[in-house]
Amino acid sequence: KNSGAGPRPPTEEEQLMKMHIDAQLSQIDELVESVQGAPPEALVPALELLSKIYGTIIEKPDEPKVRRIRTSNEKFVAHLGGLPVATDFLEASGFVLQRAPVDGGAAGEEEEVVVFPREGSLSLLRQVRAKLVAVLNVEKPKLSQAALAAQHRS
Repeated sequence: KNSGAGPRPPTEEEQLMKMHIDAQLSQIDELVESVQGAPPEALVPALELLSKIYGTIIEKPDEPKVRRIRTSNEKFVAHLGGLPVATDFLEASGFVLQRAPVDGGAAGEEEEVVVFPREGSLSLLRQVRAKLVAVLNVEKPKLSQAALAAQHRS
């Protein structure tokens, strides 16, 4: 007799998923706070790359290749290597650090990769990406101010 009485109550699984996502988001909030004082020239490229990684997965969630990043990847090392907390961002967003066979490598050759599992939450990724973009909107102007200040000094 409950027709038209609004949406059904969430299942236990949905409630657990929401609690899990809320816990991960509060972890992300702590990470965002922890990087606020970082130099913008290190922070901005790292957050831009994280945002780009998340965006690509959100756009093409079914492509295994976009959900897997080699930690030895040049861009990963260049932009995220200098910000140790970047790995914490990835893990809090649902990524898993694991060893995997090297593509085209010798038998038994392995490398470290960061993988966003199939069952990972795209909703969480979207929310984290929005937080990263918000931080970037604050940090990017600092970058150009720092660059201008450096030009005036020279």
